[in-house]
Amino acid sequence: MKQRPRHIAWLYERRWDSIRYRLLHVLVVVVTFSLTTWARARFMPSPRPAAAWWEHLLQMFSWSWVAAFPAAAIGVVSLIIPQSRRPLDAGTPCDILVCFRIVSRGHNAAALYDTVESVRASMRKRPLFPYCIEVVTDLPVELPPGEDVRGYVVPPEYRTPSESRYKARALHFLTHASPLPADSWLFHCDEESHVTPGLVGGIRDAIVEETARAEQGLTPRIGQGRILYYRHLRRHPLLTLADMIRTGDDVTRFRTQFWSGKLFCGMHGSFILVRCDVERSVSFDVGPEGSVTEDAWWAYQQAYNGREFRWVDGFIVEQSPERWRDFAKQRRRWYSGLWKVCLYAPAPTGARVALMAFLVSWMLSAVGAIYTIVNLTTGLGTPAVPAILGAAVLSWYLSAYWVGLRVNLAAMPPEIRPGRAYRALLYAMQFGLFPLFGIAEAAAMVLAAFWPERGFHVVRKSGVGGATAAQQLSPAS
Repeated sequence: MKQRPRHIAWLYERRWDSIRYRLLHVLVVVVTFSLTTWARARFMPSPRPAAAWWEHLLQMFSWSWVAAFPAAAIGVVSLIIPQSRRPLDAGTPCDILVCFRIVSRGHNAAALYDTVESVRASMRKRPLFPYCIEVVTDLPVELPPGEDVRGYVVPPEYRTPSESRYKARALHFLTHASPLPADSWLFHCDEESHVTPGLVGGIRDAIVEETARAEQGLTPRIGQGRILYYRHLRRHPLLTLADMIRTGDDVTRFRTQFWSGKLFCGMHGSFILVRCDVERSVSFDVGPEGSVTEDAWWAYQQAYNGREFRWVDGFIVEQSPERWRDFAKQRRRWYSGLWKVCLYAPAPTGARVALMAFLVSWMLSAVGAIYTIVNLTTGLGTPAVPAILGAAVLSWYLSAYWVGLRVNLAAMPPEIRPGRAYRALLYAMQFGLFPLFGIAEAAAMVLAAFWPERGFHVVRKSGVGGATAAQQLSPAS
């Protein structure tokens, strides 16, 4: 049989959620759990029992791992969910207007420029629907010229009725300034989000399906999908590897959430696909408390109003933080803002309780990471139940990093995809540096606990690294 050239074979790679890959992910969890259990028995065969009062107190912290077990279990179960299926008419153009909406303060002008060009490049490759691009900034920014781009600058004196700030203020302003019709669709991007041709196909399939639902009297659902972070893998390998768990979460726990149609662990601020009238039904004027994570506040209020959610095929490519300081502050903002959502936002009771449980387990995971390091240095024994559940949670997190890295590497364009030797090195670094990433996440949680976010920290982002995500061609994205 004649072998396909590499640049052609790449177009026909298996889907990231194929049966083969899902079974491989489960196998990684099982193998990691087995190795973790073996290493504990091999290197700590006779752990020292607690004697002093402080040692008994220290042992109690081992139960912090138990709090993270439900989240890990959901992640493993997520791997069994069948792959999403494309409609028979996938790839057929439709006449529904889609607006790519980008919000930025205006400080990262180069990254913003690249994002606009990535939308254009992807739409040239797959012109499946009419489109426009709306960019709203706090500062005047030079945008690529063209009739498909509309730029808006929020007036410095502009105030919302509820005194919303930051991104929420800009979104509220644009809701009233934009002339988009009610039946058009919005795709929300961050200023560094690179749109891909595969995503264009996923957007097309989702809006056609939701339009058919609307014709049956059902409210169109709100969609979200995968976000990848490989853009600066060579330039900032450590911080990019530290972010692989975010993609791992997307294709497991977040995918399960959107597969169920409900919210239980939040929603990202980018990669939001929503029909205009549905978005406008809930105001972005969320006040100061909701302005830290306005995306989650808005999503939970939509859920409170009975809206449902869905998974969207395809992916966008964003950037990981370029400094450890930004990494920690980014996590701190998420954690602080999500607690405000739990305490103050309109939300269904079940969704509020689930988010609270998720946040508690997030913080206790940090406690568990600190306990693990202290336990290894003291040689104290750990009770059997938290030891087993802790090994299971550790195995899940390790596999989530591995899954995230595999999905990112598989999606990279051939011209920038690392060779086999470098990929093997990246997998080794992903496993070997896992303790470092755990410490970084734990430090961010400590920062959030003692110095909660009171503003909106903007992560510094540079321009294109390597190749734009728009260069990707895979129809199976």
